[in-house]
Amino acid sequence: MSLRYWLPAVAMMLGWGLRGFIGGGPFGAMIPGAMVVLSICYVNSYRKDVALLAAFGAIGVGFGGEMTYGQTVGFSVHRETMWWGLLGLSLKGAIWGLLGGAVIGMGFSPRLRLVAGGSVAMIVATWCGWKWINEPKLIYFSNLLDKPREEIWAGFLLAAIALLLWLRSQQSLQPALRFALAGFVGGAIGFGGGGAIQALGRIYTPELKLHWWKYMEFFFGFCFGWGMAWAMAHTKLPVEEEKELGLSSPLLEVIFSSLVACALFGVAWQLPVRFGYMVGGCGVLILVTHFRWLAPHVAYSITFAGVALDSARYFSREHKLGQSEPAYAVAIVMSLAFAWQVCHQRNDTRRALEFLMWSCVIDATFKFMMPGWMNAIDHVAIGFILMAALVSYGLRRCYKIEMELA
Repeated sequence: MSLRYWLPAVAMMLGWGLRGFIGGGPFGAMIPGAMVVLSICYVNSYRKDVALLAAFGAIGVGFGGEMTYGQTVGFSVHRETMWWGLLGLSLKGAIWGLLGGAVIGMGFSPRLRLVAGGSVAMIVATWCGWKWINEPKLIYFSNLLDKPREEIWAGFLLAAIALLLWLRSQQSLQPALRFALAGFVGGAIGFGGGGAIQALGRIYTPELKLHWWKYMEFFFGFCFGWGMAWAMAHTKLPVEEEKELGLSSPLLEVIFSSLVACALFGVAWQLPVRFGYMVGGCGVLILVTHFRWLAPHVAYSITFAGVALDSARYFSREHKLGQSEPAYAVAIVMSLAFAWQVCHQRNDTRRALEFLMWSCVIDATFKFMMPGWMNAIDHVAIGFILMAALVSYGLRRCYKIEMELA
């Protein structure tokens, strides 16, 4: 199996498993989005504006994190509704991959007018799909009889189509179309197939108390990552002029990136629409296109900040191991320290990926240990570490091959 395929697939498999454990929602989905883009760039020796691409990957894959699918999974694990649940998961996974892949593809041609126009198209189309299809529940994959969830998949489907049409009108359809189609196939197979793994396990082997939900996430991430690896390997990438990254002062970078992070969190959590993260994320895409120095902090620092804040919530509210204020203060300090470190390794793709990956794995291990340190020997916790080690091994193998060919 070629390194250029399995490494991104494993990286996204790990990222997706971490997303379901130390994040969730759109901010958690930024983890696999950043990790898969960093890995496909590194294994293909693509070095132009990698941090910017990773920012597009984090935000683009994060969009799909606003979809609700818990009750859809609930349908899939009961015999009577299994096929409807699996259909819903396949559809939502396909849309997740379609939209995320299209945004990643747009990141290869990061011109301000192109990104701004694409952002407006996505927001308008999302509103239309939400209002015309999801809100009236014309096609509904959640439970109408038990706290009905507000779905958004149709809005995101129209958003992906609108973005691709906009890119076509600007003669910039490729490589976005190839990444979108690869994400569509990988997402459909990954979420639908992963849902089937969980459904069969829970229906036919209920005596086995295994992490079926986590296996679903792993399979989803692996297939999605394989699709992105395939798209990268089979696409003639556009030649864009690389812009210099960095401000004169790391302190200014940390300050301004912190303000952007606060704005994104605020819009995503407080905007009175179903797709607040998309609105904020589109604004961030426009910012990073113009201010390239911001890209590493969007891809890495804001992604980790979401992880740290989730751990603070879990520590103080879920397990009640301490007061909320000190827990969140520690999370903020950790996020600022992380951002400071990002300032000093922005141009090293391998180090950036390993720094983000191992930071998230360490956080996940700590979260496993919160109820009791023996939980750290859980096979999923061990799996996180083994997958991270495998990704690190693959990155070093790539580096060795690159040095031998130099």
